[in-house]
Amino acid sequence: MGNGGSEVDREFLARTPIFAGLPERVIDLIAGSIRLVHASAGEVVLREGDPARSMFVVRDGEIEIFKGGKGRSERTLAVLKQGDCVGEMSLIDIQPRSATARARGTAVLYVLELTEIAKLYGSDVEAYALLILNISREISRRLRCADELIASMGVTANALWSDSADTTSALVEVDRI
Repeated sequence: MGNGGSEVDREFLARTPIFAGLPERVIDLIAGSIRLVHASAGEVVLREGDPARSMFVVRDGEIEIFKGGKGRSERTLAVLKQGDCVGEMSLIDIQPRSATARARGTAVLYVLELTEIAKLYGSDVEAYALLILNISREISRRLRCADELIASMGVTANALWSDSADTTSALVEVDRI
């Protein structure tokens, strides 16, 4: 991945759901700390299992999110487009990356490091709380989509609701109607 020299588009950031509602001065702070990255076709931008230290916002292009399935075959989970973010989940739950992301064609990404988000906590706790709330809303929206998909497939994922759920061995049952 190459770092670019282009300026960050503050208006674009303000229209991005995870930055929506943040005061202009906070958008300016975030824009000043974002790295611009150019990814080439097929380039992996984050890998499942790696530690999470940053989140990405798709500025241009598409990013494919996938997991290795049984027998290590890849399963595409989503294709992210302009304004979508990836990597934010690991910033909330402080767990390793849950999937791999790679560029489909060339892509331009804004990268925001966890250390920069931590600085926001120190300088403007209200703006930090709004950012975390926006990220949580995005995660919740994706969970609702996953719930709909699971329900439409007639699948019960019991381990999702257990306090002692081990996500690597979640019990899944298929309803027989």
